[in-house]
Amino acid sequence: MNILSLDKVEFIISMARELGESSRAIIGEELADDTAPRHYSEFSLAAKADTSMSEENAGDSTYQELKSVINGMNEEERNELVALMWLGRGTYSLSDWKNAVEEARDAGNDHTAEYLMRTPLLPDYLTEGLALVADE
Repeated sequence: MNILSLDKVEFIISMARELGESSRAIIGEELADDTAPRHYSEFSLAAKADTSMSEENAGDSTYQELKSVINGMNEEERNELVALMWLGRGTYSLSDWKNAVEEARDAGNDHTAEYLMRTPLLPDYLTEGLALVADE
């Protein structure tokens, strides 16, 4: 990481964990709903969480703050954040860091915050990515 600060990543991890807790609560409510079908798959739960995040969390201050923080980052910081998430997810290795950042730059658009926030294990991936970068 050349541009992205450790403090900013740690703040995003903290906010993403808080947001993830509220998403799990929504899924728990769906599972407890007596009128809901009894055949949930990981895919249908993830789809429900994605829909819930964009619609129900629109008024959630944590959702709005996290989205604002990511959108407020400059393009290079967002590219490194996406690359860090990919690194932690195992999509790229540490030796491919420059390629990951370039790929994030090529894929970047106005929906980067939403892309990151829809990643179910975002805080874990970012934490893992930081651990890999720190071991360098």
